[in-house]
Amino acid sequence: MSIHESLAALRRAAEAGTVVISASGPASTEAVRARETELEPHFGTVKWTAPPSYRAFLAEHDTFACKRWDVATVVVGADAIAELNSDLVHLPERVDRGDGRWLSTNHLVGFALADEDGEGVWCFDVTQPDPNGEYPVYYHHQDDDEGRARYVESGEWEDETRSAPDFPTFAAWLEAMADAFTAPEPPGWFEELGAPGFHPLN
Repeated sequence: MSIHESLAALRRAAEAGTVVISASGPASTEAVRARETELEPHFGTVKWTAPPSYRAFLAEHDTFACKRWDVATVVVGADAIAELNSDLVHLPERVDRGDGRWLSTNHLVGFALADEDGEGVWCFDVTQPDPNGEYPVYYHHQDDDEGRARYVESGEWEDETRSAPDFPTFAAWLEAMADAFTAPEPPGWFEELGAPGFHPLN
C-alpha cells in the first residue's frame, strides 16, 4: 500500500467515525531540512536524510495524529522532533549496564510517538539505509531492560535478538498502523502501543 493509499484509508475511517484525525498541511522544504539538521544528541552527532516514503508523507502533512479509543499515534512535526529524540530516544553519554561498556542510541531517529500518553517511539535506524534510501523502523522505549541500544566502541547491538526491525520502511509502518486503526477489531497488541516491552510482530 502506498503512502497515499494508507492516508486515504485513515481519512475514510475518520469520515465513518472510527478514528479521529488531527493533521497539519504539508511540511515545507525548511521543515524537512530542520528534521535532518536540528537533532542534538547528548553526545556525538546524528547524520541522516529523510527517506523517500517519509518525504512522501511529509508532502501531505508536517504532523499527523490518529486516535482510536484511548490510543493516539502522533507523527511529530519539525518543531517537536528534536525534543522527542532528546527526551525519549537518545541516551546520555557514558551509560552502561554496570560492565563499563558504553551504550548509544544515536543510530535511531524517532519520528512518531506510538501513543501520545506513553513514552514509546517509532524510530528509523539511520545507519541501515537500503538501496532506495529507506530506513528500517524500530519500536523503542527507554524503560525496556534491553532495548535498541548499540555499544559505542563496536557498533554491535546490545541485544542481538532485538536487532531485527519491526518494519522494513516507513511506508510499511504506515500501512500497518492504518490497518490497525481502521480494522473492525484492532489487533491484540493495539492497546499496548506506547508501553515498554511492546513487540507488535514478535
